Amino acid sequence: MIFSVQHYIEDYFEKLGLRDVDQYAVRLANVYSSLRANSTDEEILRSIHRVHTVFYRNNNTLKRSDFESKLLGILDRHFKKKASHWNFQAVS
Repeated sequence: MIFSVQHYIEDYFEKLGLRDVDQYAVRLANVYSSLRANSTDEEILRSIHRVHTVFYRNNNTLKRSDFESKLLGILDRHFKKKASHWNFQAVS
C-alpha cells in the first residue's frame, strides 16, 4: 500500500508542477501508511511536519502547514478506508 500512496503523492506533486528533489513523497508515504490507521489528524500532521526536506525551499510559494493539511485531506479522501485495514492488530 505504501507504493500506492507514494505514487499518488508523486502524481499530485507533478500535477501541481512541484519539484521533489529529495524524495519527500516517499517519506510522506511511509509516515502516512504506517501511522494513519491509529492517529488523529493532529498526530499525523505533527509527524508529517517533522519530516526533514528541501521540498518547501524548492517550492517556496507553498505555505508548509497549509499544504500539509490540504495533502492530508486529499490522501484521506483517497486512502482512509484502506488505511483502516493496514493495521493488523486485533481491535477490541
